[in-house]
Amino acid sequence: MIRNKIWATLVDVRFKGFILGYLVDSFQKLDRNINIFLALASSGSIAAWAVWQKIPIVWAGIIVVSQVLNAVKPYFPFYKYVKELGAKSIRADGLNIEFEKLWSQLENKRIDEAVAEESYYELRKQMIEIFNFGDETIFKSSDKMEKKANERMKLFFENNYEVVININ
Repeated sequence: MIRNKIWATLVDVRFKGFILGYLVDSFQKLDRNINIFLALASSGSIAAWAVWQKIPIVWAGIIVVSQVLNAVKPYFPFYKYVKELGAKSIRADGLNIEFEKLWSQLENKRIDEAVAEESYYELRKQMIEIFNFGDETIFKSSDKMEKKANERMKLFFENNYEVVININ
């Protein structure tokens, strides 16, 4: 029974670790793209004269969008998200190694099931700490992100454990 729990949690931690990594990438790209747009909009005033004279509505739209982004950007603290998710991603990778070690010890009979069960519940406590976020922070992974994480997870388990994971 504990063997199945350890394996299922090992798979779950690996999946969640991949999702955290993809969320970090997503927030970094979003923050970078917003900052590039704002930098171009604010420093493009000289080049804007040509655009302003021919199609003023385009430049006016750029100015409006950049002003709105400047106004709402403090409410989307992407840097904070990247920092928190990055730290949790690193901790998730470490936790995954601990679950892999526990799995290996149990499979190779270096520990008995009672010891494995005790270690399992200690690691589960760490898992709760890592994957718990404050009420003010809500993250949602996209279906595309989950599909990528599942594919990466399948590859990981095939390469490292010679096990084919079926994902529905």
